[in-house]
Amino acid sequence: MLTWPLHERASAETIRDEFAVLLEVYLPLGVVWMAGTVGAAAWFPPSEAKRFADLERPTRDRIRPLTPDAGARYDAFWDWLGSHVPDEPCYFMDIVGVHPTARGTGVGRALVAHGLARASSERLPAFLETGNPDNVPLYEHLGFRLVKRANAPDRGPTIWFMRADPQG
Repeated sequence: MLTWPLHERASAETIRDEFAVLLEVYLPLGVVWMAGTVGAAAWFPPSEAKRFADLERPTRDRIRPLTPDAGARYDAFWDWLGSHVPDEPCYFMDIVGVHPTARGTGVGRALVAHGLARASSERLPAFLETGNPDNVPLYEHLGFRLVKRANAPDRGPTIWFMRADPQG
């Protein structure tokens, strides 16, 4: 999901730069949860999730130079993704990332579970999208269910849209 909107052959450095821009914008909003220096997740609470498009849009001016088409595909892809964020109050996990050296240690699972616990404590659903089919079973194990699977416009990647209802 981070690579395709930039370019199919985006370098690791370009993807890191994109992730850094997102985190710089999201950190002041208080939506980024850190797991030391090895992982982070951006969980938007309902008040921020409903204005996600407005919050995400300022990142684009800084990301467009990273793309070969001045951001045309990037903008179209994120507009399409944003149109799938539910209108109802929910917690929305926009991004989660774990440093390669810490993958498989439970850091990502903990970042996702933390957001789910917070949503459940407020009796609200949680929502996410993933472009990695290997993540779908993990998210299902944590309580998410598939609500839609769709191919992004312009021969883009397949995206799985998932929802978890409050527990307890």
